[in-house]
Amino acid sequence: MSDLTDLLLKKPLTDEVLRGLLFVTFALHLLFVLLTIGTAVISFFHFLHALWRNQMQELRWDREILKTFLGHKSLAVVLGVAPLLLIQVGFTVPFFTAVNLFAPFWMLIIPLLIISFLTFDYLGHRVNTRPYAHLVAGTVSLLLLLTVPGIFVAVLMTVEDPGSWVKVIRDGYRLRGDLAFHWLFRYLHVLGAALVFGAVFHYFLTSKEDKEKKHYLMHWLVTGMLLQFVIGALLLSSLPGRPRGMVLAFISMGAMAGVVMLLYVFQKAYGKGSLGMGTTIPLLAVLFVFMLLGRQFIQDLRLLPFQKVLEGNASAYQDKLKPYEGQALSHYLSSLNVSVSSGEWIYQQSCAFCHGENADGKGEEAGNLTVPPEDLTAVRTTRSNLRKIFSEGVGGSAMPYFTVFDREKLESLTDYLHGLYHILDAPGPIPVQISAKAVEEANKQYAGICSGCHGLDGNGTGISRSFKPGPPDFTQYSLTPQRAFTVITNGYPGTMMPPFRTLPEEVRWGLVKVVNDKRKQ
Repeated sequence: MSDLTDLLLKKPLTDEVLRGLLFVTFALHLLFVLLTIGTAVISFFHFLHALWRNQMQELRWDREILKTFLGHKSLAVVLGVAPLLLIQVGFTVPFFTAVNLFAPFWMLIIPLLIISFLTFDYLGHRVNTRPYAHLVAGTVSLLLLLTVPGIFVAVLMTVEDPGSWVKVIRDGYRLRGDLAFHWLFRYLHVLGAALVFGAVFHYFLTSKEDKEKKHYLMHWLVTGMLLQFVIGALLLSSLPGRPRGMVLAFISMGAMAGVVMLLYVFQKAYGKGSLGMGTTIPLLAVLFVFMLLGRQFIQDLRLLPFQKVLEGNASAYQDKLKPYEGQALSHYLSSLNVSVSSGEWIYQQSCAFCHGENADGKGEEAGNLTVPPEDLTAVRTTRSNLRKIFSEGVGGSAMPYFTVFDREKLESLTDYLHGLYHILDAPGPIPVQISAKAVEEANKQYAGICSGCHGLDGNGTGISRSFKPGPPDFTQYSLTPQRAFTVITNGYPGTMMPPFRTLPEEVRWGLVKVVNDKRKQ
């Protein structure tokens, strides 16, 4: 990353405020993501429970749970926009690098969510008459939904660990070894948290006063909490370095809140009591916030020093560009005086990058083209032929059609080129003396060889009809004598025009005369 040349852009907020907003918005987004996943998992397993016990009556609890899915997933999606925007502003290079490393998977997120959300909404609101079709649809949509957090976890852990980027590339854009284990434990930790939050949510909001449902959800909660402790320990062990300082403090406080909550739920579950919202929600909130703070500090320890390096590189590059600011500003101001309808503006914006600032065919992109752009200073053609080239392009070359410009603008471009390079003039006289014998030989060469492609009268109607690009129409299009001699001698790269350097020089000049004499306009 030492070669980074991004420019420093002014941020709308200070780094501290951006990170604070990112933490808050990400926490809210994650909360509803956990509720969405937890709702889908619990509902699906209750459906399996009903199918196993042959209790497929019309209104089942799994469908009641799924009816809340719309609210969870809508808030999860909407609240996910803010952290995505903030991380793009605050950590631009790490975020977009991670996204590009996993680009195919990142692009799958939208179709996965659309299919999963629509299927779950359908299952939650439709009276079920075919339970096994419901089972297949539910299984597929749940698997699709569970794939999404896996992709997000891969991207986020890569954002936080710039040192892993090269390894990911070398491993074929996959997470392998230690990175794969760390990803797995983070992913399972998210799924475990989803079970805990989903169980608490439905305990207080959908089970109503049904003691059997509440007791069942307490078992879900205990299972989820125990899984979180086991997976959390594995996740902690997979970190590159041992957590210290504030990181250790936050993780410890979160773990303590988890222990207290687990003991509390155990007591209520096996004592046949009920959970109190005033105790459960605060304990869960403390657990959630402290674990997120621990994650935030781990991220900052890795990412902030790297961000400083990026900003230092960008600042050094800006210093390198500083001497050219006046020149760039002057060029910009001068461009404001150019009419966007003028031939000069059209040429500079649409032609110069291939044909060059001086129209000599040496633009910055010319070297990348199989068929080199023509040296416009050497072209001699008619207005109607030039208009045809502008409107149709040249098939088989990089010369496109310019129907985006109306006729008046293309005429302005023609006038601009003619004013500078006399592009509408006749080819001009041959600069050397040619004997009658050389002209006679040139006519024989043209009739015997050249006419096969160019046609006897030069209009390009020989066997070359299918050539891409095809030969020019010599009755309307020609080159200055020196340029024509160069093409006859060396050929034209990327086309079917071969070199004829084995012919005597005088005969080649004779061919120039033969070709240019075919101009009728």
